[in-house]
Amino acid sequence: MPSVDFHGYDASAGYTYGFCPEMAPDWLDLAATMAGSAPARASGDAPFRYLELGCGQGMGLCLLAAANPQGQFVGVDFLPEHVDHGRAVAQAAGLTNIQFSNGDFVALAQQWPAAFGQFDYVTLHGVYSWITPPVRAALVRCLGHATAPGGLVYIGYNAQPGWLGSVPFRHISRLLKEETDQPSEAVMQASIALFDQLAAGGANSFRILPGLKSRLAAVKRQANNYLIHEYLHEGWHPLWHSEVAKEVADGGLAFVGTASLAETLLPGALPPPLRATIAEQASSVLRMDVQDLVINQSFRRDIFRPATSSASVASDAVLDAMMLHLLKPVDGDSLTIATSFSEITLQAPAYAEIVAALSSGARSMGDLLALPTMRKQGRSNALQIIALLLQARIAGIGRSAPAPIQAVQGLNQFIANGAVRGRRYDHLAAAALGSAVAATPDDLRLFDAWLAAEGRTDATSLATACGADGAPAAGDTAITPESAAVFLDQTLERWRKLGVVA
Repeated sequence: MPSVDFHGYDASAGYTYGFCPEMAPDWLDLAATMAGSAPARASGDAPFRYLELGCGQGMGLCLLAAANPQGQFVGVDFLPEHVDHGRAVAQAAGLTNIQFSNGDFVALAQQWPAAFGQFDYVTLHGVYSWITPPVRAALVRCLGHATAPGGLVYIGYNAQPGWLGSVPFRHISRLLKEETDQPSEAVMQASIALFDQLAAGGANSFRILPGLKSRLAAVKRQANNYLIHEYLHEGWHPLWHSEVAKEVADGGLAFVGTASLAETLLPGALPPPLRATIAEQASSVLRMDVQDLVINQSFRRDIFRPATSSASVASDAVLDAMMLHLLKPVDGDSLTIATSFSEITLQAPAYAEIVAALSSGARSMGDLLALPTMRKQGRSNALQIIALLLQARIAGIGRSAPAPIQAVQGLNQFIANGAVRGRRYDHLAAAALGSAVAATPDDLRLFDAWLAAEGRTDATSLATACGADGAPAAGDTAITPESAAVFLDQTLERWRKLGVVA
């Protein structure tokens, strides 16, 4: 059998099972609309086609497919292990609106499959800054082939200058792989051990590059399969926004805005002297790169669309019709939200009226903006508060009436069952959101036991079902009757409202 050319990509380990809410169709439509550009669809219930290039294990795409039965989903990845996993999940969950394809960006750029056609949403997360320049150029050609007029393209990528402190670690890790011929997992552990020695010995690089120390600490907390994909590819190259914008312009795409909604506050949230410096720059790409320099940007979530449709403008009415849901309760007198540029603390009077309104059910953006406190703050400030609540996963974008829940239930049962058997799944599909919600390992253990009991159980029985008298399995925390009661009375009730479970 001929060898496969992975174009310098380390294919020795499968990727993680993560999910990015920013890649959901409704979120992308909201982000585009907040940037003043039209959404890809006229309404949230309209049918659409969605493509993920470099879909990894396919779990994120399966979550979206289950929560959006009106959409047709295609996932492409060149690691057979990833494609096999995605297909297995889709089949086990009974998803009929999704397909996975084993594909190479270079080959796809040369001959785009007629069966693929064009898509309303094209997304890629991480892979753009992990591949070599020739493969990136091929990927841009794929974007040109794939994106329908009026469609939206999401590109999440490692950004500069936030990765500058990591360059030595990545360089040595890659060099160890080339020079020692060790397996990738052993390379990562050897690299961590080497940098521990260097730090303990007082190497000057740790003094000159303070980010190197924090990056090493972060690396120690991360799974090996993530580290292999993050650091060992030949094409690893964090990029400036201007570089990405210039490259995708060759594919006929123009910048719309960011899917990181907290960043819509920029540059206004920065100190006045820095705001003024950014505003003085001669072009939009220069202003964006200077802004990223100010905040030490490390990851961007950029939205593009065909340049021929980039002048399409969204009206306030489109934004006001979008629906929001409450994802979790808010306790206390303030809320601190982590963003890419700082922590922002909101006092309860700024957001309490929104949270109270959403507690009774989904509300339109227009309804929330019309609340007395929001009217007093003004539309612009009120939208910023809503953006921060979305960023903090307090609120979620969705629809007024949930999609049919059958596909969601099949997938979520598969996820809960897989999680208790060692799969690191951490999200559940939510029909009311057209997206997914985060779930802790304990949530999934309790959910699996609750499903096995067909919902007919009490807290004590549920805790017992998670282990003998609530005793934990190896590496797990104990499930107590008290925690089981919280799950039954609060978590399940919240999930029902969001369309996670009937």
